[in-house]
Amino acid sequence: MKLALHGYGKMGRTIERVAKERNHDVVAIFDRPRNHQALNGAEVLIDFSRADALDHAITIATDNNIDLVIGTTGWNDRVDELRERVKNVGCVYASNFSPGANITFALARRAGELFAKFPQYAAGMEERHHAQKKDAPSGTAIRIANEVKNGSEGKLDPPIVSSRVGAEFGLHTLFFDSPDDLIEISHRARGRDGFARGAVLAAELVRGRKGLIKFDELIWQT
Repeated sequence: MKLALHGYGKMGRTIERVAKERNHDVVAIFDRPRNHQALNGAEVLIDFSRADALDHAITIATDNNIDLVIGTTGWNDRVDELRERVKNVGCVYASNFSPGANITFALARRAGELFAKFPQYAAGMEERHHAQKKDAPSGTAIRIANEVKNGSEGKLDPPIVSSRVGAEFGLHTLFFDSPDDLIEISHRARGRDGFARGAVLAAELVRGRKGLIKFDELIWQT
């Protein structure tokens, strides 16, 4: 498959390496906002840029009728707008493309459902990232908290505590606390490779689909 990359920082370079390991070709790279260049036959555009550059990625995909994978976060308030704009191409998005993180989302929903039956439990979220990460709370933390809230039908709504210090790549801990015990569910990323593998998998699976699709919905359907 021929891929184009939108955003070529550390994450973009990791995706390029992982894509080549999976025998795909990276044929175009958009490394600056408003960068105009040939797509060279790219079939899917993978975006890991910034929220303020996302419109450029969407325009490239929709104007050229190619599929899109969105790894950029910080735009969730625009979901309805994006759904309309990408209705004629396949577009996969996620706050976290790590397969392990997506399993954690499913666990969080089920945990919310179960703990809601016991009023002595309160839910909370803690997330830690390196000092260079700009958004807080992270998209992953928001998603985990929302899964708990939805699973519990609103009975549990975990507040999120964020820290941006040191070199932690990404740690999310969901906990359920009571006078009797404490239960924790944690996901710790060890590097960028897991996110890259998930993004490339999304590019492989989105072919032939139309509209805006959550990554976890895509992988659980296959």
